[in-house]
Amino acid sequence: MTMRSQKLGFLNSVLCKWHSQATLIGKSVLPVLLLIRLVILGAAVHTVWLDEEEFVCNTQMEGCTVSCYNLLTPLAPARLWTLQLLLVLAPGLVFLCYLIHLTNQENQVRRGDGEVKGHPLGVYQACTASVILVEVGFVVMQSLLHGFWVNEDYSCKAVSCPHSVDCTIPYAWEKTVFLFLMFITSCISLLLNVVELVCVLLCNKRSPGQTDAGNVLQSGSEVKESPCFLRQLVSLWHSHAGLLGKTVLPVLQFIRLVVVVAAVQPVWDNDLRDFFCDTQQPGCSQAGFNHLFPISLYHYWTLQWVLVLAPGLIFFCYLVHLIVLEKQSGPGTQVKGHVLGAYLALLLAVVLLEVGFAVVQKVVFGFSLSTMHTIMSTPCPSRVECYVSQATEKTVFMVIMFSLACLSGLLTLVELCMVLMTERPWVKQREHKIPETSGLQMELNVKDEADTTEQNESYTKLNI
Repeated sequence: MTMRSQKLGFLNSVLCKWHSQATLIGKSVLPVLLLIRLVILGAAVHTVWLDEEEFVCNTQMEGCTVSCYNLLTPLAPARLWTLQLLLVLAPGLVFLCYLIHLTNQENQVRRGDGEVKGHPLGVYQACTASVILVEVGFVVMQSLLHGFWVNEDYSCKAVSCPHSVDCTIPYAWEKTVFLFLMFITSCISLLLNVVELVCVLLCNKRSPGQTDAGNVLQSGSEVKESPCFLRQLVSLWHSHAGLLGKTVLPVLQFIRLVVVVAAVQPVWDNDLRDFFCDTQQPGCSQAGFNHLFPISLYHYWTLQWVLVLAPGLIFFCYLVHLIVLEKQSGPGTQVKGHVLGAYLALLLAVVLLEVGFAVVQKVVFGFSLSTMHTIMSTPCPSRVECYVSQATEKTVFMVIMFSLACLSGLLTLVELCMVLMTERPWVKQREHKIPETSGLQMELNVKDEADTTEQNESYTKLNI
């Protein structure tokens, strides 16, 4: 069965490449299982874990309930499973971006001479192995942090409590059900990914001289793609971007967005309301909160993500401008643009933004929070003890967001260096300048030789 008569689009070509590497489990079962886990997490799990709103202890001591909840839930299961699904989804997105990169290379080869070099099978195997490691790590983490059973009663001994107090956990039976459900789905996903990896290794044994690149080029050469705006945009973007900029960096920004929206926002949603000090002085708690948090970390990371994303959006708007300008100019015309310079400016701006926000977070907020803080501010009569809710969980996300910022800055810097070493714009400028200079020098030499010849001739005539 040949595919020469089919005119497939850009996305259909990527889909064919994905199906050529995966087995039936990777094509059908694993995506559906991931969708089921996402729906359960978004629609049911987040409503069961209502943080500390319904968590009650039999004491009136200030800060005791907050400290006991922090000991009971260092990281809420809803946030733990959000991070788990993000890290499970990330390798698949990286593989998808890699297939888009290969498809764009095939389009360029089809227009001229060249060879597509790629290893889709190896990348797919590495992504599946990464999912297996993530599932194993989070299964172990869930077992150590939360176990498999939630009791209604919890006996707490915290520093802020005068003695051992008894606390009541709401929705204990429902939380137990979801602990078992998410643990079972994680184990099923782990088992299916192991089976998928084994099947891919057994079904794709290649001969010593056969490589992945040959299969990719063969499948791409059999497909006639219809020109579309998306393919032109991706082709123009991929013409100067490195492998990190095509695959890892977009996925990393997507992960940061979901972490901020789905995990960070619920933790910092009511940070001012849940922050209180052991005093009745009006305005003391607000002043203590302003002293400890000049800006909410949720708003700070949202602003960071938006500003880091802005140079990329400007770059893509510039690419859209070039494509539209080329279409308006008519076929056969070449529109001059500085795509390489715009992409390098994008990378440099992202590096500077990531470094700046990371330094500000280190100086202003640090990397950890404690439940109790001693604060002295103007409305307060003296030094007062103030209490931060979910301090351990907030510390975890402070470390995660700082690590993501450092990783993004480092990978962007590596991408910048790779593009500079590959494109070498300074060499191209020098090559453009050398012929003009050499031509000018040749003309001057010819004129000098002609003048010298005329002078010699006139000198000989005079001597004669």
